[in-house]
Amino acid sequence: MHQLGTDLRYGLRMLAKTPAATATVLVALSLGIGISTLTFSIVDSAVMPTLPVPDGDRVVRINRMGQTPTSAVDFERWSTRQRSFDGLAGADMRMVSMATPGFAPRSTLGAAITPSLLPLLQVEPALGRGFTDADASPGAPAVALINHALWMERFAGEASAIGEVVRVDGAPASIVGVMPEGFGFPLDQQVWTPLDLDPAHVDPAAAPAGDGRFIVGRLRREASHASAAAELTALTRELDTESRGAAGPESAIRVAEFTDMFGDPGGSTMVAVLLTGVALLVLLVACANVTNVLLARAIDRQREVAVRMAMGASRVRVTLQLLAEVSLVAAAGGVGGALLGLFGMRAIDAAMPPGMPYWISFRMSTTLLGFVAIVAVVAAIAAGLMPALLAGRVSTDTVLKESSRGSAGVGVTRVMGRLIAVEIGLSFALLVLAGLFIKSGMRFRATEFAFEPREVYTAMINIPAGPPGDSASRGRLAEELREGIAALPDVEAVALGTAVPGVGSSGTVSVDIRGSGDTGEEAGRRARSIAVTPEYFELFRAPPVAGRTFRASELTDASAVAVVNEAFAESHLGGSALDQRIRLVGTSGEEDWRVVVGVVPDLLPGGIEVELPETVYLPLDPARREGLVLVARPRVALSNLVAPIRDAVLALDPDIALFNIQPLDQVIASANSHFRWLSIVFLVSGGVALFLAVTGLYGVMAFWVIQRTHEIGVRMALGGRRVTIAWLVLRRGMARTAIGLAVGLLLALPAALWLGSALFGVRPWDPVVFGLTGSVLALAAVLGCGVPVRRATRLDPRRVLAGE
Repeated sequence: MHQLGTDLRYGLRMLAKTPAATATVLVALSLGIGISTLTFSIVDSAVMPTLPVPDGDRVVRINRMGQTPTSAVDFERWSTRQRSFDGLAGADMRMVSMATPGFAPRSTLGAAITPSLLPLLQVEPALGRGFTDADASPGAPAVALINHALWMERFAGEASAIGEVVRVDGAPASIVGVMPEGFGFPLDQQVWTPLDLDPAHVDPAAAPAGDGRFIVGRLRREASHASAAAELTALTRELDTESRGAAGPESAIRVAEFTDMFGDPGGSTMVAVLLTGVALLVLLVACANVTNVLLARAIDRQREVAVRMAMGASRVRVTLQLLAEVSLVAAAGGVGGALLGLFGMRAIDAAMPPGMPYWISFRMSTTLLGFVAIVAVVAAIAAGLMPALLAGRVSTDTVLKESSRGSAGVGVTRVMGRLIAVEIGLSFALLVLAGLFIKSGMRFRATEFAFEPREVYTAMINIPAGPPGDSASRGRLAEELREGIAALPDVEAVALGTAVPGVGSSGTVSVDIRGSGDTGEEAGRRARSIAVTPEYFELFRAPPVAGRTFRASELTDASAVAVVNEAFAESHLGGSALDQRIRLVGTSGEEDWRVVVGVVPDLLPGGIEVELPETVYLPLDPARREGLVLVARPRVALSNLVAPIRDAVLALDPDIALFNIQPLDQVIASANSHFRWLSIVFLVSGGVALFLAVTGLYGVMAFWVIQRTHEIGVRMALGGRRVTIAWLVLRRGMARTAIGLAVGLLLALPAALWLGSALFGVRPWDPVVFGLTGSVLALAAVLGCGVPVRRATRLDPRRVLAGE
């Protein structure tokens, strides 16, 4: 320990003697470790988090594939026949209107849950009790659970809140429990009501059309996601064949960890690998930069090391002393990286929109601090081992006999040049990916839609169900709401629907074109199903290309008409769609025959890039829908329309929940925000890597000029012109840059091809992006060589030779 303390004190003195080199190492390590820390935090907190309940990694979400909603029949079948889960539960997310004594009604995020959910999660209310089977039975008194924040806000944390009567979607319900602080399952819910998924009590036709309903399971310890999905898929195919005569793509089941928020299986893993890979690349660039600086210091200190070894120090002793010195820098870099990571986490947390899942929390945990420590140690070893070994292997006789100018050695100079080439190559790859996503975002913003999304008001709306057995009252309320808003003087048009153009819709149906049953080439066809009011297409200025749209008299699911989009007509009907009869088969096997009366343009019902563009539009029956989208086009500025619509809704029924009020173009932009986020990730990472590469190139070339001072002085004394000397230095630096660009090209092209599916309107090998990125790097390299070139051309050959 005494020896270690001596090494550390000596290391501090040596670091203080070279402040420029020390600062360069600290900045490089801090940036590399900081980005790695921030990326690990994002992956751990948002991309692949664990649900904050006991054994949260075993809690999974179960869905049919193809965005097909899950029915009560599915839940009953799976619960009684599966063998892969300790238990299953159901949940149905929705926005609700919540009114408590003394407070006005407000829209809040709620969920109906089966009584089995809380025991499955192994979570109990902090106050009161959870739901029982009796609470979910038909005719039972209405009860509710509230979250901790709502309890503190509305009831001041008083135990007397238990038993209080609140209004949920206009219906009175008694509070029976308060959930623990921080609990918001499944996303960030504030109120929960019982959910009855007994098929004997649930009308399949009344099941929600959206994707709010899902099934939750707790995997047995011996089961895996894949085996559970295979079991449920086989079971569902068998049962679908029994009930519907055939099993389609929707019979396939996806089982994923509950916190996996990405649509495709393995999506979170892909994003985690991507982010971790980017962080490791930046860390690699930082380590290469530090290694170059330390190599230069090791060459400068060869004489010092030789003297120490001549006085009796062993090679191991010298190497350990140099590693201790590097460890000091790594520790300081780890602290700097942790501070940068903490600052970045706070910035990201502040930029997060409200309503994020309750399990996402960016904080500096002990796990994260341990990660920082590991990264700092690895970085110290990676960056300091080679220079320490080099310094410890000096030949005492050779170094002490050399002249004072010293020599770096061809091998060391070659290693430094290769490290610079690696840095430039990694910077090129990261900046190419940033350029591709920036260009994708520009193409997206310049997209010409078949509809007009600008200046369109959109809002999700939840209309109370009304008295049991009186579904018609809800339909009348929805129609009164539409007519009331349409009567506003500042409203040009208003419509209701289950989805808006340009944003992914979840409702899908099986389609039988000729009524030939489920055999032959017509089986297995899928299409999106969207219900709208007649004004929908006129509001979006998308008139039919053939036939007509709906009439007001057809606003009922009993009206056997349908409108299809051009993609449906071309793919399923051979381009001739009018007057053809199609059979739509829903999730529970119910059949619905329709006659096609019109064809409308493709309104991007699944988003900008979608695998299922074929869509069938049905007349909207509001009485059978729980979640609707209200769209309105104003005659005035859009901002002037929000308050009048809110007032109209409150005047009609204060229990109507109105939420997610946004212009449609913003909704579409948010749904495609991955272009912006990925471009920021790659641009920041590439920018940091470029900064490190350029500073590294500057350091290497400055070191090379110092080592070649005698040679340059001789050249100038013999008549060498300054232009020739400048070209000598610049050529050497640009040669490293050219090698780096070649390496970057070999890295960037496969990476761009791998991410090609996430691009929009841009080829992965886009020559403009590759060429512009190469030009930027070349220019940066020229600037990095500028100071060494200037120093070389200003040498005085008389002073150089006199120093010999």
